Amino acid sequence: MILVTALLLFRLIYAAIFPVNPAGDEAYYWDWGRQLDYGYYSKPPMIAWVYAFVDWIGGGSLFAFRAMAAILGTLSLLLLFGLTRALFDAKTGWIAVLIAGVAPANSVLSFFLTIDAPLIVFWSTALWMFWRVISGEGKAGSWLILFLALGFGHLTKQMMMVFPVLAFLFLILHVDTRHHLKKPVLWLVMLGSYLSLTPPLVWNAKNDWITFTHTKHHFVDASDGGNIVLERIEDFLSLLGTQLGVLGPGTAVVLFPICLILLPKARLLSASARFLLIFGALPLAGMLLLALRQGLQPNWPAVFYVSCFALTAAWYTGLVKPNFPPQAMRKHLPVSVAISVGLVLFFYFGPVLFEMTGKDGHKADPNRRVLGHDLVAEEFEKIRSAQPDSGDLFLVALGHRDIASHLAFGLPDQPRLYRWESSGTIVSQYEMWNNPEEDGLIGKDALILAPEMDKLPGRFARAFRKVEKLDEFTVRFGYDRERTFSVFRASGLKSWPDGPPRQKN
Repeated sequence: MILVTALLLFRLIYAAIFPVNPAGDEAYYWDWGRQLDYGYYSKPPMIAWVYAFVDWIGGGSLFAFRAMAAILGTLSLLLLFGLTRALFDAKTGWIAVLIAGVAPANSVLSFFLTIDAPLIVFWSTALWMFWRVISGEGKAGSWLILFLALGFGHLTKQMMMVFPVLAFLFLILHVDTRHHLKKPVLWLVMLGSYLSLTPPLVWNAKNDWITFTHTKHHFVDASDGGNIVLERIEDFLSLLGTQLGVLGPGTAVVLFPICLILLPKARLLSASARFLLIFGALPLAGMLLLALRQGLQPNWPAVFYVSCFALTAAWYTGLVKPNFPPQAMRKHLPVSVAISVGLVLFFYFGPVLFEMTGKDGHKADPNRRVLGHDLVAEEFEKIRSAQPDSGDLFLVALGHRDIASHLAFGLPDQPRLYRWESSGTIVSQYEMWNNPEEDGLIGKDALILAPEMDKLPGRFARAFRKVEKLDEFTVRFGYDRERTFSVFRASGLKSWPDGPPRQKN
């Protein structure tokens, strides 16, 4: 408990001392939280609800993002301890917390408030409660918490839908656990949890099933027409390489062999080891196979590592004994932890060193992708405040959705930002919301931020009576990157340019 408390305090103090711009997804989901709904373009609604709560208690502050991420990321470690102790013992539980707590992924999870932070909390809770009820320790309260964790998890990310499938597979796999399938409460909880998806399903039915369309593209072969064998090898090695950074090299080189070597022997192992293999090693192996077909995001296997950390900890305490790695490697735990701690310290203090040496934004700088967005908002605000009717102008951002999100968060009054998509297709949540015409802004003037544009696209410019370029500015996104933005004033909106067809809620 002292270790976890100290870790939480460090994360909170660091966030207070070293403010870091929100990541693109953070600013994007924060904007979702300002327009609450029961469905969104790419994800279920939980992350928007979390941001609405954070915004309410934190008054739109960046520290509130960081504090919530720190609380959720640290809570996931406590849940891992509870799970591992229930499966094995307290010593194994603390080793699981140690190797997970120093994993770079947990530091990132505890700093940037993205979907994975609440997802891992719900997944870990569900794992622990499911083990309690099938081991006979849990009663009605455990079934209720399991049901809620599953339901909230489904509302957080599509990956949670895999949990009941793995649960039934675990029960079917061995004769000692099949009797649980006769319990009506099991079916009620597992299948009933999917009812939580009713709100986003209704929302999708009204919006042309846009979330399904978006999700489907993640599983489309994205070959660029080159040597397909080399592309597949590159995708596979890319996933493995990123996981070394996610887990820490020392942990990864023992975690993967333990999981993959024991997986074929799952039916012969104890129920606790079999449980972790089904919820961790099996889907992780599926991810590795999928990587032979396409590129994967580094965070996709995140929830499966909860079980893999517990299994690896059991290997360190000698309760699980695969043929490889050899048991003699257990003495290298301090070295493995030290390597991971070094990576974690680089994540936290590397940006400080880069800034001190004038190399902020270097390719190795962990903060490279979040630099400069506050400066864009600052320069834009100077031009905006110089307009005599600045309070009457509606704001539009062109370019990537992150530009609109960062600008909305970074401006002092955090105003509503509109975005125009030149392709005429739905590529973000901004195309799902009302446009200025639908919000009754016909005849009003707009202030428009456009990246790398000396003039507005003709179709967009013709939507206004008059367009004039007010100014341009260049922002430094680190020592070796600059980007120029133009600011236009568009007078008298006539009609919003043709955008993607969509059904109204």
